[in-house]
Order: sequence, then structure tokens, then C-alpha cells
Amino acid sequence: MEYFLKTSLTGKINNLPQFKGEALLPVFEAVVNSIQAIEERGNLRDGKIVVKVERDGQGCLPGTGRDTQKIIGFEIIDDGVGFDEVNFESFLTSDTTHKLVKGCKGIGRFFWLKAFSSVEVDSIYTSGISKRRRSFRFNKKEGIADPKDFETTDDAKSLTSVKLVGFQEEYRKQQSAYKTTKKIAQRILEHCLSYFISNSAPLIFVEDETEGEKISLNELFENEILENVSVDEFKISEHKFQIHHIKLYSTYNKMHNLVFCGRSREVKSFNISNLLGTSTQFDESSNKFIYSAYLSSSYLDENVSQSRIDFEIPETLDLLTQDSFPISLDDLKSEAIKRSKIFLKDYIESILDRKKELVEAYVEKENPTLRSVIHYCPEIYDEIDPNASVDRINEVLYKYKGQAELDLRRNSRELLKTQASSVDEIKEDYEQISEKLGSFQKDQLAAYIISRKMIIDLLEKKLEINKVNGRYHNEDIIHDIIFPRKATTHKLGFEDHNMWLIDERLTFHSFATSDNRLCDTTDSDSKERPDIVVFAEVDDDKVARAVSIIELKKPQKTQFNEDPTRQVYRYVRRVSGSTVKTVTGRKLSVSDSTRFYCYVICDLTEPVVEYAENNNYAKMKGELGYYSYSTRLQAHTEIIDFDKIVVDVRKRHKAFF
Repeated sequence: MEYFLKTSLTGKINNLPQFKGEALLPVFEAVVNSIQAIEERGNLRDGKIVVKVERDGQGCLPGTGRDTQKIIGFEIIDDGVGFDEVNFESFLTSDTTHKLVKGCKGIGRFFWLKAFSSVEVDSIYTSGISKRRRSFRFNKKEGIADPKDFETTDDAKSLTSVKLVGFQEEYRKQQSAYKTTKKIAQRILEHCLSYFISNSAPLIFVEDETEGEKISLNELFENEILENVSVDEFKISEHKFQIHHIKLYSTYNKMHNLVFCGRSREVKSFNISNLLGTSTQFDESSNKFIYSAYLSSSYLDENVSQSRIDFEIPETLDLLTQDSFPISLDDLKSEAIKRSKIFLKDYIESILDRKKELVEAYVEKENPTLRSVIHYCPEIYDEIDPNASVDRINEVLYKYKGQAELDLRRNSRELLKTQASSVDEIKEDYEQISEKLGSFQKDQLAAYIISRKMIIDLLEKKLEINKVNGRYHNEDIIHDIIFPRKATTHKLGFEDHNMWLIDERLTFHSFATSDNRLCDTTDSDSKERPDIVVFAEVDDDKVARAVSIIELKKPQKTQFNEDPTRQVYRYVRRVSGSTVKTVTGRKLSVSDSTRFYCYVICDLTEPVVEYAENNNYAKMKGELGYYSYSTRLQAHTEIIDFDKIVVDVRKRHKAFF
């Protein structure tokens, strides 16, 4: 009794890999099968293949802008050897080795049923001295259905029709399932380009009766591709490789590709746009082209995977694979990219020049804080296109800026650990790090200056009338610009307050509190909330030699509940002799020798001028403020107009710049 191993057709198809990124793969497989059938008959160049696009005749596809009807199937007709006994038996055998010498794995027909509901085959073939006709249907449920095989007239021409019926929605809706005849023809040509490049392709046509089109792939190749093909050869580990450099002036491809071919067909492709430094088209005498490189070799032919959309060759080699595979895919990609860059040298240099102009113009005009990045990190241009947006340029430059600064710190630490016997041994490394460090520090200073200018502009803007309601902004907004309310020094970063707007010396202090009750930050029992209190010049004895008190008023304020000069003096009395409670647990004291600096920041409206004059304040130079000194309280007090704050800080900024 004989036993036969059974195969589940549905399971076989379900286990095939998805190919939605190449939704027309079953059509490509059918075309390649037709090429091989013609090749088997003999004289490949005398053969003919017609690919018919079948549409449903039910109106147009939404969003196409024209009457393009939905594709429901394809018919591939060839004059090859046909489904004779040998080929039919091969078709019935899963994973057949019948065409193994051609690189076939015997599973191409299963891809048909992955994307189509059924297949209809009708073939006239030669059997001995007579002609026969074989037809059958192929689907997941029945496998082979309604098979017929009968003798036909001797003058019947060998012809095979494979109809792919019922284009599945999940594949038909994919972007790679092109809708127009021209796009389909172009993609079939690109998939079978190896046959055309090797001058071994039969006549291939794509017809669409609904669209009224008939396109010759041979003419497409001769008119648009052939003269733009260049061949290069190289050798790795005794294996010979051939790479065809192709300029595609008319293509629906949107990226530069490296294509690995196996047995004269496209197997695996890689987007190499980033590796070439651009995803845009290359320019040549006002013509634009997409670059494709087709790599072929007997090494690739012998190692096509069973799925025919990959290779058995590992990405990288290790101890387990290096005996079986002397060359990895990464090795091949690396060498192919190297050859591609040599071929495209002039175009790449031209694009690099455009990218440099774009980035340098942006840095000079918009962000000089990144100047060192373009000098020390030329690899940024690999990630920036000639038409990159400002956001993209920013993203890339800051990415490399962070990496460069990290490397700089790491290299500096390593240099300090060097056990050199003399300075001369580390002189070169030291000079390189010093130069780079100096450049990045200048950029940081530039960033600081630009940040200051933005804050000055913001302050000036908030002193203007609110155009929405016609009123001036409350002092709270200005308060937060100078020092955020409800905060203390230990809750903020160094750059998170801007007391330099009032006095540069306020930037450097030991402790500051903003809009907090005195009883919460000192041992005073007062619940009053001075706007800002700053403790500075703290010695080892933890005594603050200087305390600054800042009181802010709404711009153009004319009504006061209290004379602001009396208000700041009261705060001085509350703080005098007190001890500050810091979050670190260390205490700061205020002694009899502590100096107080009081700032009343407001516009010099009539009531403010009256307060100043009644208290014998001296007018400051420029008439935008008043000054007084209280001997008893050791308090220097300034009443400063907002305009003077802006004018003075702009002068300091200009000198700093």
C-alpha cells in the first residue's frame, strides 16, 4: 500500500509572506512564468507575452480625476511551451524542483491565490506530433477544478492564457497596486528589467481595452532606459558581480533603489536614498532622474529563498554562517553603494553643494548658535535634502549638536585619564579638543545672547497695550518673565529666571523667593508677600551681605493703596534680623551689616512722581527714575520706569553682543 504526503492548499497560501508593498507580485510571477515557458520552447526573443488588464466597467475610482475603472483581474497570454504533461505535473506538485535550475522554487502559483480569488488556465501545447488543449480552474477551496485535456487541430498555435480573477480588496487597495495601465506597464518592466538588460526578453505588451491602451515594454525599455544603462563589474571573495547603473527619467518610483536580482528577476530591493544623501531626483541638463542599481551574480542566483522575495544569504556573517556564505548581504550592499557613489559622483557633489548653501544660509540668518555643527559634523548632509524644511534642518542639526557635545565630554575625560610621559604625547589630541570646545562654547554664548534678546523683546511687548481688550497687562505677566511667582531658587534652573533685566548682579545669588509669604521662607511671622526677595553675597558664616527687594506695579498704574516706597521699607524691616529657611536645610542670616537694595519697578505716573518728590528722592539721570538712601535702614531705593529698564538692558545687551 502506497502512502502520499498531503498538503493543505489553504494552509500553504496562508503561510506565505505578505507582499502588500508589492501588490502586483502575482502578476509579475505570471509574466516571469511566461518568459520561462517561451525560453523552454526555445529562442526567447521570438516569443510574445500579452498582459491584459481587466476592469469592472462600473464607473471610476474616486479621487483619480478621470474615468478610471476598478481593476478586477489580469490575463497573461504567452506562446511558450504550455501546460504539457511535464509542466502540468509540476503545477500539481507543491514545491516542485522542475525549474530549480532557473531559480524557481515551485510556489509562484500559490502567490496567485494570495491576492486573487481564483485562476483560470487555458493552454494549447504540443504532445508528440499532435496538439492538445488543457484547461482548468485553480482556487483555494477545490485546488484543481473542472480539468479538461483533449486533442485539438494540428494547426492550432501554442498559446497559454492564465487569468487571475477577483483581485482581493486587501491587495487591490494598496498603493503598490497601480491603477493606470502606464504605471502597471512601467512596474512590470522594472521588475523584469534584468531580462531586458541582458537582451533576453521576449516581446511583452500590456493591453487595456477599457482604457484603449496597448504599451510595448520593449519600446519603453529602448526609448526610455536602454541608453541610460551603464555596466560595472567587481569581485568579492572569488565571486563575480555585475552592477547595472540605470538613470530612470520616466518612472513611478519615488526613491533611489538598489535591486538584488536572482535568476534574471528582481528579488529584493533597498531604498538607498539616505545613503546617497538625497531622496530627491538627480538633475542632468534640466532633466531629472531616479537612480536604480541592479546587482546580479551566480552567487545571488544560487541563494534565492523559497519565497522568491528574499535570499538565504544572511545580513551579516558569524561563526555559524561564514563557512556556508562567504559574503553577507551587508557586504554586497556596502560594495554596491560604493560603486553607486562613484558612478553618481558629479551629481552627489552638486546636490551636496546645494545642501551646504541651504544649511549655511539658515545658520547664518536664523540660528548662528549651530555654526560649529556644520563645521565639525559634515555627516548632517546625509540626512538633509536640498529642499528640506526649516524644522527638518533644526531637527538634524540639534541631533548632531547633542552627539558632538557628548563625544567632546567623553574625549575630554579620556584625555585626562591618559598616562602620558610627556605633554607632547597628548598635544595633538589636546589641541583638537580645545579647538572644538572653543567653537561649541562660542555657539553656546551666541545662543545665550539670542535667548536674552528674545526675552527683552517679550518684556517690551508685554508693556504695550493689549490689542484685544485695549488695556495694559497685569504686573503678574511681567513678574513671571523676571522671576516666576510661587517659586524659589532651588525650584528653578539657572536659566529659568531673568533678574538680569533689572541688574546683572541679581543673576548670581544664593537664594531668592518670589510671591511667597515671608513666614514660609524666613523665621519672620509676617504673612506679607513681597514680589521678589533676593539674598546674595553669602560668606562662610552663612550671612547674606546683600538683600534685594523688588516690587512690581502694573504698567501705567495711577491708583495705589499705599506709597510703594513705604511698602518696600516695611519689607526691609520684616526681613532685617531674620533667618532664611532654604530647602537644603541650611540657614541664611541677615545681620546688622546687611545692605538692602530696593527696586520699585513701575511707570512714572503722576502719583508715583508725587510719592518720590514728597520723600525727597533724587531724580536719576535721564529723568526715568528716582533714587534715595536710608541711613537708618541701610537701604538703597530706586524707583525705575519700565522704559528705563528696557533702554538700559538693551544697551547692556548691545555691549555684551
